[in-house]
Amino acid sequence: MPNMTEEKSPAALPKAPAVRRVSKSRGSSRVDRFLAYTKRFFAQFGTAIVAAAIVGYLFLQLMLNVGVFVEVENASYATITRRAELKAYLFRDEHVIESASGGIDCYLAEDGEKVKKGQNVAVTYLEESDAAAQHRINEINARIEVLRKSRLSDGAATTNISILDEEIDGIMLEIIRDADGNALDKALREKDELLILLNRRNALIHSVSYDAELNNLYSERDSLVESISGERYVTEAPGSGYFYSNVDGYENIFTVKALETLTPDEFDRLGDSVPDESLINNSSGKLVYGSTWYIAVALDKRAAENYRNGQNYPVTFQYSNNTVLQMKLERRLNRTDRDQTILVFSTKVMPDGFDFSRGQTVELTDREYKGLRISSSALRMNDGVTGVYVVQGSRVVFKTTEVLYSYGSYCICEIPVDPNYPERDNIAYNSKTRLSLHDIVITEGSGIYDGMRLT
Repeated sequence: MPNMTEEKSPAALPKAPAVRRVSKSRGSSRVDRFLAYTKRFFAQFGTAIVAAAIVGYLFLQLMLNVGVFVEVENASYATITRRAELKAYLFRDEHVIESASGGIDCYLAEDGEKVKKGQNVAVTYLEESDAAAQHRINEINARIEVLRKSRLSDGAATTNISILDEEIDGIMLEIIRDADGNALDKALREKDELLILLNRRNALIHSVSYDAELNNLYSERDSLVESISGERYVTEAPGSGYFYSNVDGYENIFTVKALETLTPDEFDRLGDSVPDESLINNSSGKLVYGSTWYIAVALDKRAAENYRNGQNYPVTFQYSNNTVLQMKLERRLNRTDRDQTILVFSTKVMPDGFDFSRGQTVELTDREYKGLRISSSALRMNDGVTGVYVVQGSRVVFKTTEVLYSYGSYCICEIPVDPNYPERDNIAYNSKTRLSLHDIVITEGSGIYDGMRLT
């Protein structure tokens, strides 16, 4: 038999196990990239830290050496008035008008009106109906006076609409100011003047005549006069003076004669004065002789030294909506039992609607200060000298000053004197060494010193 050798095909041969080759170049690339990324990260992070450190260092040096966090203000000119709040007693030369008989008074003169001797100032009626009729007559007389002045034929000041409008606007503004200032009496008196102007304007535009209304008022007044049939007593002014309907019962206590002989002990007893009820119940008003009236106040002797006899001083009356009157110092009473001086002031001004209460609170001007106004926080001490730090360009300069008066968080400092004109009050003079007008003053800041640079 033939020797036959069985051949195996390659496909039939056993397969060798597959070997997975790992590329050395691929594994090395990942590590390199990781290391490179790490290096870049720390390089950037380190750079940021170094940059932040540099910025912080520069900022710290800027803070330590420049001191940029400061607050400033300009020195400005100001006038400050120092006032003392005091209790004042008021004196006038008054005469009470005795009532002719018990009944109801109807006044024919207005409060504060200057009357002549023998002029009718009041009418007293026993019957209430007669008094009511008289009140209506008074109202009619006031209305007739307004309408009479409103007629263009009775000497009207102008017939120009534009001029009338300007006058109306001015009166309305005054009334608003009086109302805001609580001067209601004055506002009511100005009301009639406004009404007259409005009536004239209406007469010009619409050709209105007030004759018919005036005739009706005349007729009504005549009828009321005839209706008054009861008893009445007319009160005449016993002399010339200023009439007031109100009697407070102090007319015989707070007199000019009593003021002339006033002693410190009597001054102390003024606050305990009691009004005389008989004067109030048996009077029909009073007359004030002369326009001069007085107040007496007490203050400590040191403050009283600022006032000179014969000089005028502003006095603020709180009861009269803080009305300010210039009053002359007449005399002073020095006390020996206490550190106090009594000052007597006078004035001839009698404002409309003024409150003449006997005891009231006033504000007396003690002293007036004129100078440079700055915040008190700006004041510094340099080598024992008072002054301020001023910004001049890019430098800080120390300027001396003298404080005249302090109030609240501000103070008034002395104005520098020009050595070339020492007698002249030159506010605009700028001194190189003393605080001057419009200087830029440092009010807040630490580490400030003379000569420091800000840039």
